[in-house]
Amino acid sequence: MDEVQLAQVESLCETLYTGQPSSNGEKITREEAQSRLLSLQSNASFIPQCQYILDRSQSQYALLVASNSLTELITSHWNNFTIAQRIDIRNYVLGYLANNGPTLQDFVTLSLIKLVCRITKLGWFDDATHRELTEDVTKFLQATVGHCILGLKILNQLVDELNIPTSGRTLTQHRKTSVSFRDLCLFKVFQLGLTTLKQLQTRAISTANHREEVILGEQALGLTVRCLNFDFIGTNPDESTEDVGTIQAPTNWRPVLQDPSTTELLLDFYANTDPPRSNKAMEAVILICSVRRSLFPSDKEREAFLGRVMTGIRELLKNQTGLQHQDNYHQFCRLLGRLKANYQLSELVKTEGYLEWLELAASFTTQSIRNWQYSTNSIHYLLALWGRLVAAVPYVRPETGAKGHVQALENHVLRVVECYIESMLGSVETVLRSEGALEDPLEDDGSLMEQLDRLPTICRFQYSSVATILVGKFDPLLEKYREIMSHLVNSSTESAPPNVAQQAAILEGQLTWLTYMVGSIVGGHSWSSSRIGNGEETLDASLSKRVLQLAQGMDYRLTSSNGVGKADSKLEVAMLYYFQNFRRVYMFMWEQSSSGSSSISTMGSMKLESVPSTKQKVYQNMFEHMGLGDHTVVANLIVTKIGKNLKFWPDEHDIVAKTLNLLTDMAGGYSSSKLLLTLDTVKYLASHHTHDEFPFLNVPSNARHRTTFHAILVRLLLSPGGEEKLGLTFDKFMKPIVETMSQLGALDSSQLRSEAARMPLIGVFRDLRGICMSLHNRRTFGMLFDILEPQHLPLLPKVADLWYDQPDVMISLLRFMHEFCHNKANRVNFDQSSPNGILLFRATSDVVCAFGRRTLATATPATGDIYKMKYKGMSIALAVLNSALGGNYVCFGVFALYNDPALDSALDISLKMALSIPLDHVIAYPKLSKSVFGFMEIIFRNHIKTTMALDTSIFMQLMNAVHEGLQSSDAQISSMCANSIDHLATFYYENSGKDKPEVHNLNKHLSAQPNLFSSLTATLFNLLLFGAPQNHWAVMRPMLSLMLASESSFTAYKDHLMRTQDSANQGKLNEAFNKLLADVNRSLESANRDRFTQKLTAFRVSTRGFLTL
Repeated sequence: MDEVQLAQVESLCETLYTGQPSSNGEKITREEAQSRLLSLQSNASFIPQCQYILDRSQSQYALLVASNSLTELITSHWNNFTIAQRIDIRNYVLGYLANNGPTLQDFVTLSLIKLVCRITKLGWFDDATHRELTEDVTKFLQATVGHCILGLKILNQLVDELNIPTSGRTLTQHRKTSVSFRDLCLFKVFQLGLTTLKQLQTRAISTANHREEVILGEQALGLTVRCLNFDFIGTNPDESTEDVGTIQAPTNWRPVLQDPSTTELLLDFYANTDPPRSNKAMEAVILICSVRRSLFPSDKEREAFLGRVMTGIRELLKNQTGLQHQDNYHQFCRLLGRLKANYQLSELVKTEGYLEWLELAASFTTQSIRNWQYSTNSIHYLLALWGRLVAAVPYVRPETGAKGHVQALENHVLRVVECYIESMLGSVETVLRSEGALEDPLEDDGSLMEQLDRLPTICRFQYSSVATILVGKFDPLLEKYREIMSHLVNSSTESAPPNVAQQAAILEGQLTWLTYMVGSIVGGHSWSSSRIGNGEETLDASLSKRVLQLAQGMDYRLTSSNGVGKADSKLEVAMLYYFQNFRRVYMFMWEQSSSGSSSISTMGSMKLESVPSTKQKVYQNMFEHMGLGDHTVVANLIVTKIGKNLKFWPDEHDIVAKTLNLLTDMAGGYSSSKLLLTLDTVKYLASHHTHDEFPFLNVPSNARHRTTFHAILVRLLLSPGGEEKLGLTFDKFMKPIVETMSQLGALDSSQLRSEAARMPLIGVFRDLRGICMSLHNRRTFGMLFDILEPQHLPLLPKVADLWYDQPDVMISLLRFMHEFCHNKANRVNFDQSSPNGILLFRATSDVVCAFGRRTLATATPATGDIYKMKYKGMSIALAVLNSALGGNYVCFGVFALYNDPALDSALDISLKMALSIPLDHVIAYPKLSKSVFGFMEIIFRNHIKTTMALDTSIFMQLMNAVHEGLQSSDAQISSMCANSIDHLATFYYENSGKDKPEVHNLNKHLSAQPNLFSSLTATLFNLLLFGAPQNHWAVMRPMLSLMLASESSFTAYKDHLMRTQDSANQGKLNEAFNKLLADVNRSLESANRDRFTQKLTAFRVSTRGFLTL
């Protein structure tokens, strides 16, 4: 590289990062600049150029590109360098950082640091020099302040690099390096972080100004947190969760972690700094509090440590230190939540000042809940603390530890719960009066569910008192709500006078909170609990009664006003949440109760005693206390509410979705589904499933809900005894759909393509898909097939031909066809003498061909969403044919025998569709690529004769696509392509030399493209040796068949690979190849394939260690 080329690189870098045109006036886009600069990462020979840029360039962007390129080159071509060269590169970059680091931009420094750490990781076991990086960095820490900051950044990156697996390296290699780093260096790095913090605390770094002290503090605290967060034992914790697990610190860390000054240092930093330093310090305290219990040699040491932590927390709570900052506050809530997770209640109650700590924690919790608008995302940590405390009470003797601790906990928990109820009810009016300035906690679904998940444990601790509070709140609100609703009568809330509308909104918001709380508490009932039978079910009944009365009131208003008098949608969603929890807890015994209490039949002829069990007593007691009737009345009330939601909330997507989820869960339970069949409302739903009765079916955005709705009804109808109990046959159920199809079938082409037919078509296909989803056996599938064939199936290709350019109609049709052709549970299984399998395939072929022909004749849209407008339909059409071709219900040889073009036409059109899409577009859309490559795999597996008969140009286009797909990062796609190659190679090996048309055709293709097998062999071996691990199993399957089909290709690749290696590596490689081929037979039997696959794995592991690219 010379000065002119350097100027060009700098200009390209400027364009890439700033978008400015190059200095020589040449107009280059960012994409062009990026592709040119990426060439620096293509080959190890570019390393000198990168060094030249680092040495000569003044452009920070050019330095960044050079550094990133070096990192990529060294990672990819690691085996190309000798140990001495690796050390030279490491020393060069370290020297460069030492000389220039403090003057460089942060992003360049970070990239160079990443390079040093990557070299250190990859060369960890090569030479002791790499393992001495910590000592080298110590020199940085003892130099100027700028160098000290640089040193801490290097240590931070080093811990990250050694803790996080690098792509392309196996987990075993990563853990080996990681464990060695943990044992040799990590503790020293941790101590360096703490030492820097002590120096900052004592102002020992006198040359640092305030800004530099802030940066040093951030880096040192970040390093401390990273060291404590290190994956000590290879558990690979999920980084996406905030909840810290147990920190498995090694035993030699004990003196530092146990030392009171460590915790004091961090708490002091927390108290005397601002975020982000203070919250990092608190995070470090959380991690130290989470160290494994076995780190402490005895209970005495652990209790002393816990005592110091509790004292620190008490001081912080007393003084409210730093809690005015949101970040600090959040981390402090996490600390409180973690405390009980890592220590037993029996240990906490023995600590000095436990009762004072409990008092302060309760005050802090209530204060936080009252200020909910600032603490919504943190409240659940505090609720988790109280939940863990009360859950542990049964395991602690009352006389243990502080006197009266159980009584104190009971009082504080009641305080917290009462404050939570009061504050959440009060939040409704506050939010309403803020006129949008405050976020409604009811709309923050994540935080709301986190809180509700933790409520049951806390509330059931003092259940009778909590229930009394809730009833005391619920009754007056319910009374007021009824009073307002009686004034509104049949008018909507919005049409009421402003003061009445506002009052109604506040009441509905408060009732929403109470409904959520009751739902959560009732859902926390445990049938396995030791407390079963102590009367808690009567409290559940008391609370449930009020929610169900509210539901009845809402229903009455909805019905009497014909859908005008709606409650707030949030209240409806809360009601569905309550029903879900009630169903889960009190529905599983409904069948037992309805079968009479005298005796319940079990397996065989055995009978249980006539005396009801404790569970049954609890269950009966629950419904008696509710006073609304037996379980069937309550179930009918819930299902009636479901029906009303579907009838009167057609445009509320969330309500319709959650209502159908509830109905799905009820229909999916064994006993609850049996109960549903006896309910009048369900009978009504099953016999009136049209959009006239349920307008939501006609709302375009609810199209997928139509499918769910019909799937549920058919599941119930076809369950054992379903038709008899519902008083409805499958044919009667299908009547409205069949009538619509008959009407559509009678239309001429212009009428069928009219806008008036759009919604009926979409609706029919969505409904049929839902029905088809619930057909799980031969009998039920046959019932649907007999209804559709022969009268209605001809409509399908007609629709495909006319509506091919309208995605909403075509997607509905093709998704139905995909479900209809899918042979799940072997349901598409006709009699031996039946032609139905062939008729079904013909219908499928007609639809795919009609759609395919019209789509292929249409130009690809230049604007808009190309996937939605064109590729999505093609993708599903190919998936439909894949299902039909792989369903094992058609003897495809019959078509050629009787000159039926259905199969050839379908294969021809589908192949044209697959090859008409540019390959980069196929790979860019995952669903499309699965359909396309799935189709290719099927034609190579089952239709090799047709595939071989293709023109050579088309066949090579097909093989080129398979070759590209083989290198996909998606394991499923590469697996399908590898299978395609395996089918081809197996066919060639087993049939080579035979006088068959397909063999002659294949030979013709190979003579036109003689290097086909050799290029596939090279790609497969390169993927095995240098590719990502997730593809290994896929690429290994076709290797044996390919080697047997073309031994010359394997020999050529072996010789080529040998030539790329130096003489030392050639000997090792030759030995590895000899081991690979030893004891392998010339056959493709399963046992031989499996043995060869195992050998390939061993071959890969042994060669990866020394091969150079």
